[in-house]
Amino acid sequence: MTAIPSNWYTEFFNEDYPKIYSERLSQDATERESAFAVQALGLQEGDRVLDLACGHGRHAVALARRGMVVTGQDLNGDYLQTARDGAAQSGVEIETVHSDMRDIPFTDEFDAVINMFTAFGYFDSEDEDLRVLQAVSNALKDGGKLLLDTLNREWVLSNYIQNDWHTDDDGNTFLEHREFDLVTGRNRVTFSIVTAAGARRESPGHDVRLYTLTELTHLLDIAGLQLSVAYGDYDGAPYAINTPRMIVVATKD
Repeated sequence: MTAIPSNWYTEFFNEDYPKIYSERLSQDATERESAFAVQALGLQEGDRVLDLACGHGRHAVALARRGMVVTGQDLNGDYLQTARDGAAQSGVEIETVHSDMRDIPFTDEFDAVINMFTAFGYFDSEDEDLRVLQAVSNALKDGGKLLLDTLNREWVLSNYIQNDWHTDDDGNTFLEHREFDLVTGRNRVTFSIVTAAGARRESPGHDVRLYTLTELTHLLDIAGLQLSVAYGDYDGAPYAINTPRMIVVATKD
């Protein structure tokens, strides 16, 4: 099993990340996902939304353009600057917070929290992932909602491809090697990049715990968040074994 440092998330989200996932981070994908979040959460103009692990702020900016009052929180300061720049270019404002997702510096503040594109399950233990959900619960108003979007573990295992690759428009090839640990439920992925000129280098990988719906519901319950509905994709299909995503909406008690 490939060894990936436990703090992989401090290295992986670099200049390679948006290139590796360029198609899935496109503007069209962002608009589709953001529109789904608005509908699934019943968001209205003026609602306060926290985009937790917001990255470059693509969803945060899209929601701000729809009239929400948005805060983006991320551990990567460079990404937060990109988010602020993107908001300014779109003629909107977002607040940003530079912090680990386990430490959300708000209490009873938000109508909704979103955590998109498998930005959950980063840490070594369930206790640390539970800390994230407890921090989310604390940051939500009573009756506020969490939308948590991850890969569907059942679908991943049914469609597992250990080695894959793709080439971008600039001729760079991205080689992807995956290993799933059936004991820990962690999906470890490493990347090699071959440039158009033929130079090869390694890029940091990621190591994410993929929870089952049963496991995640248990953690949500402990955190004071009750599962409302689970979707299987951004079109709102019901969650099932054969849907690629597991998108849960949970409500604060």
